[in-house]
Amino acid sequence: MGLISEYLSAALRQARYKPSEGGFIEASVPGLSGVMVRGRTFEECRERLQDELELYLARTLLAHEALPEIPGASGALQALALEIHPSASLVEQTILQTARTILEEVRLLRRGGGSPEKPRTPEARRPSLRISEYVQEGGLGLQPAHNGLSEAEEKIFERVSSFLGERYSSLEGLYQKLKAATQKNGGEFQYSLASLSQQDIGTNTQLCTLLKEGGLLKSYTYSSKQRRIYGRLSDDSKTRSLLTGGWLERYARQVVQLTLRRRNIPHDLLLNPVLLYPNGDRFEVDLLLRTPQLFLLLECKTGGYEENLERHQRIAADLRIPAKQVLYLLLGVPETVLDELSRQWGFTFVNEKTLPERLERLLG
Repeated sequence: MGLISEYLSAALRQARYKPSEGGFIEASVPGLSGVMVRGRTFEECRERLQDELELYLARTLLAHEALPEIPGASGALQALALEIHPSASLVEQTILQTARTILEEVRLLRRGGGSPEKPRTPEARRPSLRISEYVQEGGLGLQPAHNGLSEAEEKIFERVSSFLGERYSSLEGLYQKLKAATQKNGGEFQYSLASLSQQDIGTNTQLCTLLKEGGLLKSYTYSSKQRRIYGRLSDDSKTRSLLTGGWLERYARQVVQLTLRRRNIPHDLLLNPVLLYPNGDRFEVDLLLRTPQLFLLLECKTGGYEENLERHQRIAADLRIPAKQVLYLLLGVPETVLDELSRQWGFTFVNEKTLPERLERLLG
């Protein structure tokens, strides 16, 4: 790898991505002042960051300025930039200034601030990672999900999903009560905390407070004397959908996104899309993921799953993916059972604890 390619690759590995206003993703590189881009998807954001880094590197080298040190990149390029000094020749200085001006015009164009007088030579297009294109190539259609949630509802649903997923071992008993309450008229439930540690009591009451503040509970009280929770669910389909399994799908998406961002892997990721068959059949799936090396179907189950296995064998064949790329997340199921299921069906079975490690293994 050349010096410039090595520096760019190291900078991309150090990139940091975070949510921004308006549903955008924002990317920057620690130590590189002024290098910051935004995009609507992770893939778009990463491509823009690479373009911005190339411009930053070109401007810095042309100015013979020191390049910031980047972990993983040698200092040879920084030294080279400082060793070669601008010529005193007026002609060469003019050429240098012209190059700088062109770079600034290109940067302005990419930020939407102007247009060049002459059309630019089209750049080679990177291979598409769109899931819809892959599905259509196999003769199927794809319908994105429309959950009808407001921005405030999205935020609280994401918080609840993260809280449950990260602390499920302490919340399992309460969650089963909440799930059962979704099937009752009135949605009332009680849960005794008498056998729990003080730390787990705090975790359970914290979840109820979060649900109440987010409008998912109509009422909630905790009797410290009885060590018992009393509550009533909100009577709406969104609350029922979240508590019967939607939260696990969202938590799985969070784990997948975090893993991909940490490794700077470009991707397309869809939650709850519907596969459309030519004969009119429609199958909603939980998560679809596409990276340059992998197409993955991820299914999340908080309860019964046996009746879905044969259907997902068919879907895997229709999507032209091997069985191991069907990732089945079964809540609270012991690893010994997961291993046996994997041997029987060929799918990759995981629980909420083993999901990150098995996902890393699939990504290679």
